[in-house]
Amino acid sequence: MKIKCEYCGSMFDDTLEKCPNCGGTNNNVRRSTDDQPTTIEGLKEWYKAKGLPDEEVTRFFIGRDYKGSKAFGIYKDEKGKCIVYKNKADGSRAVRYEGTDEAYAVNELLTRLKQEILEQKGRAVNKATAGKSAVSPSELKATLPEKEQKAELSPEEIQKIKKGLKTAGLGLLAVIALVIGIVAAVRAYKKSTIPYMGYYNHNGELYYHCEESEWYWAKYNRETKDWEMLDYIWESDQELEKRKTAKQYFLGEAYDSSYGGYDVTDSLAYKDYQHGSWVEKGYFDYDDTVYYHNGYSKDEEWYYFDTDDNDWMAVPDDMLPVDLTHGSLAEDFWYTPEWDSETQLTDFEDSAIYQEYMEQYTTSEEEDDSWWGSSTDNSSDDYDWDWSSDSWDSGSTDWDSDW
Repeated sequence: MKIKCEYCGSMFDDTLEKCPNCGGTNNNVRRSTDDQPTTIEGLKEWYKAKGLPDEEVTRFFIGRDYKGSKAFGIYKDEKGKCIVYKNKADGSRAVRYEGTDEAYAVNELLTRLKQEILEQKGRAVNKATAGKSAVSPSELKATLPEKEQKAELSPEEIQKIKKGLKTAGLGLLAVIALVIGIVAAVRAYKKSTIPYMGYYNHNGELYYHCEESEWYWAKYNRETKDWEMLDYIWESDQELEKRKTAKQYFLGEAYDSSYGGYDVTDSLAYKDYQHGSWVEKGYFDYDDTVYYHNGYSKDEEWYYFDTDDNDWMAVPDDMLPVDLTHGSLAEDFWYTPEWDSETQLTDFEDSAIYQEYMEQYTTSEEEDDSWWGSSTDNSSDDYDWDWSSDSWDSGSTDWDSDW
């Protein structure tokens, strides 16, 4: 984020301690006790500083487009876009983020890495506790009430306590194994009931099931002669929700002209669904007007450069070009995330409307911190890796989920 120097009025990055133009002190410099990285190279340094195991062990590949299964990663493609991904157990890839906001992309992977570190530490503790077989008499006595700790235990009593602890441990392991088995069985059963992906004809209407879940259907609207995405299945079409009742209406996975309508994958609704509900942040050139998108929600925080007033203005909702609200179309008009003196008239972040926005944002952020407590209060030591007591088992990670 850029701020205005209190001394010379020039704009500079709020993370700098001094203004690069006049050397004035930045009294509002933001520092993070967690040393939050904002670049891929910075994330590599963070990873190294925490003493984490090799990437082949943790399965977090920073700066690499790793093609193998069971992997988290981040890299930049040939166009400069940041890709945050997860390769599942079956080798398929789920893309968490694709765009030019490197700080946002890095934070996505960092958050998941931190979560994994804490989970691995927890597993290591549980494994060490469960695997404890040799129990000394002093450790056994420590489990007794203070009054009874003073009494000497006979060899027979010690054996009884050991046997009891062993039985309890085996019982706990049995319960855990049972729970894991039940979860796996439920997942397998649920997957077997999900309708096939592809085209369906139900009650004379053409549907398309977009992916392997109960949701995400498209329906061909015969009035508009176009496809539309459905948030849910109508009560009259609930037969489509389960494979057992839906399979009789199944037409096929690929489109055939005999189905009517047209191939759903050519529709704008489906392309937007594939792209996601977000639109890139940055500058857009549409119909000889320069626009700036200050967020990721497709229909919010849009501004345009008014050549008459020589300033940036908010775009009224009824004047926002429809093409810019479609993620699959808007990228055709996007050309840069940052100001370039050769392609833009003025920097949006120098405008009064942006400064007003940032003042409101900063105020609301400070209010959130005062109510919930600042996120920088958390100790970064939680993510340090101790080779003497911590162990990493990537096989215990959920590799079937999208993230």
